[in-house]
Amino acid sequence: MNTSVKKISIKDIAKELNLSITTVSFVLNGKGKKMGISPETNNRVHALIKKRGFKPNNAARVLRNGKSKTIGLIVEDISNYFFGKIAKVIEVEANKNGYSVFFSSTENNNATAKKLINKMKDSSVDGIIITATQGLKTEILKLKEENIPFVLIDRLVPGVDADYVILDNYIGAYNLTKHLIDNNYKKIGFVTIENGMSQMIDRERGFVDALSDAKIKTGYNSILKVSIGQSDEVIVDRIKNYVAENPTIDSLFFSTNYLGAFGIEAIQKNNLKIPSNIAVVSFDDNVFFKLLTPSITVASQPIKEIATKAFQHLMKKIENESSQPRPYGQIIAPDIIVRDSSPKRKPRGK
Repeated sequence: MNTSVKKISIKDIAKELNLSITTVSFVLNGKGKKMGISPETNNRVHALIKKRGFKPNNAARVLRNGKSKTIGLIVEDISNYFFGKIAKVIEVEANKNGYSVFFSSTENNNATAKKLINKMKDSSVDGIIITATQGLKTEILKLKEENIPFVLIDRLVPGVDADYVILDNYIGAYNLTKHLIDNNYKKIGFVTIENGMSQMIDRERGFVDALSDAKIKTGYNSILKVSIGQSDEVIVDRIKNYVAENPTIDSLFFSTNYLGAFGIEAIQKNNLKIPSNIAVVSFDDNVFFKLLTPSITVASQPIKEIATKAFQHLMKKIENESSQPRPYGQIIAPDIIVRDSSPKRKPRGK
């Protein structure tokens, strides 16, 4: 016996309710009130589509009103604390506005990022929020040429004027370094990623300038750069060796929260204690940083604010409400959260 059920169409809904297809279409697209359709008719349509399990065809909806009610979110790593929280906030904001979100991770791989952008375009998303990889300039320029709404988040693409919402990575790193200096740490090591991305360049620049402004000369190897492609074990060993080879270092600044996690493990392997042997600070907070003993001082990114503003601006672009003559940009300052890993030290000789 054939138990298959015929898929119901918008035509079937209109026929059963003795309404025109146009009227049903207006109700489904949220234009009932605007087009003068009575609340009673509106309720009848919604009650029947719920009863019949009707699901509007996405492609047909795009043809009718030019909107798919979906956006794309392309980040470096959705499992990362920062990007995971960004994704959650954007998902919540999207749902409030009747939008769905397609999530994808690039793993900081250019080829993957290019494929994802093309996939998003093929899926007829209304706009995209993008954490760009280093080699994505051509694809970003194509999005501009094709008038596809997008907003860059977390990092910029050098040489491209585009809408963005990013953190003030420079001032965050500067202030976190200054916190260490003000607490009498003078031999500060900086552990970062060698990837050429704008946010990492700005964090390193903030570190270097804070030392320079405090007239602190580095007669030691002050910066360690690791490759994002290296395994966790290799990165831990490199930090371990760096600390062992620079015994005068009194504090470590990690440029990302996952480097901070690796660094804590490396410090333990060197049989050193935080903060009695070495102080630790990290750019980006992490859920376990405040739970550790000692808790870790951080430059915390205001994730909700960054994600909300990025989504809100993308909506303005999608609805053609953005009147910015030039690309819109917003830079948000991080918060320095002082915890137990970087206490004030007594100056030498006292």
